[in-house]
Amino acid sequence: MIRIALSAVPLILVASCAPQHGRPAEARTVEGAAIARPGLVDRGPGIEKFFKLRTPGAPVLAGNGTLYVRDWPDGVWQLYRVNGGGQGGPTAGPNSKMQQLTAFTDGCTGYSLSHDSSKLLAMTAFGGNERLQVYLLDQNNADPKTNLTPLLINPEAVITPQVWLHDNSGFIYTANDTSANDFHVYRYDFLPAGTKDADGKATPGKSTKLLAKAGSWECHDISHDSSRLLVTEFRSASDSQLHELSASSGDLRGLNSLFLKDGQTAAVSAVGYMPDERSILITSDHEGGTARLFLLGPDGKTSKPVPALDKFEVDGATINDARTLLAVVTNEDGYGVPHLYRLPSFEPVQLPSMEPGTVAISSFVGNQLIYSLNNARTPGLSYAFDVPGAGKAAQPPRQLTYADTQGLDLTTFPLESLVKYKAKDGLEVPAFLYLPPGYQKGSAIPFVVNYHGGPEGQFRPGFDRTVQYLLSEGFGVLQPNVRGSTGYGRGYQMMDDYKNRWKSVSDGVDAAQWLVDNGYAKPGKIAAYGGSYGGFMAVATQVEDTLRTESGAQKHNLFGASVDVVGIVNMKTFLEQTSGYRRKLREAEYGPLSDPEFLDTISSLKRADKINVPMMIAHGLNDPRVPVGEAMQLAEALQRRGFDPEQCFFHDEGHGFAKLENRLLFAQRMSRFLKQNIAE
Repeated sequence: MIRIALSAVPLILVASCAPQHGRPAEARTVEGAAIARPGLVDRGPGIEKFFKLRTPGAPVLAGNGTLYVRDWPDGVWQLYRVNGGGQGGPTAGPNSKMQQLTAFTDGCTGYSLSHDSSKLLAMTAFGGNERLQVYLLDQNNADPKTNLTPLLINPEAVITPQVWLHDNSGFIYTANDTSANDFHVYRYDFLPAGTKDADGKATPGKSTKLLAKAGSWECHDISHDSSRLLVTEFRSASDSQLHELSASSGDLRGLNSLFLKDGQTAAVSAVGYMPDERSILITSDHEGGTARLFLLGPDGKTSKPVPALDKFEVDGATINDARTLLAVVTNEDGYGVPHLYRLPSFEPVQLPSMEPGTVAISSFVGNQLIYSLNNARTPGLSYAFDVPGAGKAAQPPRQLTYADTQGLDLTTFPLESLVKYKAKDGLEVPAFLYLPPGYQKGSAIPFVVNYHGGPEGQFRPGFDRTVQYLLSEGFGVLQPNVRGSTGYGRGYQMMDDYKNRWKSVSDGVDAAQWLVDNGYAKPGKIAAYGGSYGGFMAVATQVEDTLRTESGAQKHNLFGASVDVVGIVNMKTFLEQTSGYRRKLREAEYGPLSDPEFLDTISSLKRADKINVPMMIAHGLNDPRVPVGEAMQLAEALQRRGFDPEQCFFHDEGHGFAKLENRLLFAQRMSRFLKQNIAE
């Protein structure tokens, strides 16, 4: 199974943090060190405990019982393994004896173990630039300095392993090595030991290009004889084209036209071949705008194999390697609910009971399902469930990973409440509300409105260190899923496309208005916070907030501060400078470069004179998605107006902060910034 879990965000500090926005600065710097005013000291367990709390991730059990996980005891994700483990089997956690297998400077971004556990791929991306490089790991060598063989290395390309061949002799991958804007499909075959290339050098294998068409292509499944592949061309979050690729000829058989009307687009994805390899399981939102599970027969007709799933959006689906079992996760108001079926009958299998939250499938080999559970009190713990044969009783799942809780009592962490508020135009917007321990209903407290990235993303009720830390410090947190969010159907997801972009910004301000109207917060004691597209929202909402006040729509500005992490402020320069393979995908969302006048209207930088609150700006210098120039433009515009935004930049990070020391530094600065500006 492929493990590619991209890291969160790191930083390097370059500027002072004494905001001057028409109010007295409450902290001054002396030789770069801040002198904290009373009240800035943590009143709860402390920020370090929350940010050092961790759970090993992406567990995979090998056929010999060895457990592989990614973990970061030294602050950076690396690959580890646990052998044996006694009668109950191996587990990964603070008391486990784990062998470290990688020592990448920028961490192990992901890994993949072949079906028979004989081969293991390890991936890394230098400096957080997301250009994945692939190595073959010698499982008989536990020395991270000598156990890796470079397999697919090109510092200018993103190389992504996707599907193992069923005989484990190789794998399918995609790369943009011949065209920065296009991801082509390749097959990699391992060669016998001692094989040499044309230059006489030893080579572990060879690559063969299977598909060289323009576009962003990915592979979902391959037939047992490796002759046919299911591939999609991703054009946007609402438009993907499904094909069957002939490995020998390179011919593509378009599948969308079999079930879509002329001119109709849909978000289509292949789950995989059915056992007969003639029918195909897919997910698509072409019917009613909700992603559902369909069976595409060899005659081109589609059917719904499990009508009971139709009530909610399908979040994801996975077929085991033997094609005998299907796992489906539905998105039910943000909660991820798992379901299990036998193939080809689609007979339901009873899953073990579990707490509400979000469920993700880590591995599905044979009859062993490995999944993780995430909620406000459960930090991504993973379990192995052995699916019983038909008519046999199931054994309880076995816990594979345990959290290093840093002494925190997770059972006391506040849970979220699902709320809904009315946007300015009457649209109902769902949001998750978090209140600090001991909160008294009706009392106004400092609040953070947290915007998700994407824009085609969704807040889910999962474990969040930042949220729980803020709650421990007396802040409330609201996470709105503004229009454009996924999880609520195709129509809701496309409500913010192109010319409707600012409507989602308006939804973001309406979230703050709801807090004030319902007595949760006071005007000026609310901070906007977000990363990536959420960073765009955190800045744009400040413009909209001021425009409403100036127009008389509201008496006072609602926000009192804003935190922009790797956010967009100038749509034109963003689209010009983002990685080429991302540009056309983003133009479908935000608008094309051929319409610069419109792009200016949704660029906060063009109305920076409306930003009148303390601003914190954080960015990684190696960001391939939102170039660091976006942060610099915003800082410059504010400085030219006499403001002094707090700035954090990290030289060894990309689109997010991956290294613990960087995450912790950012969190400490963010905490102080919020306490200085919106705390009572």
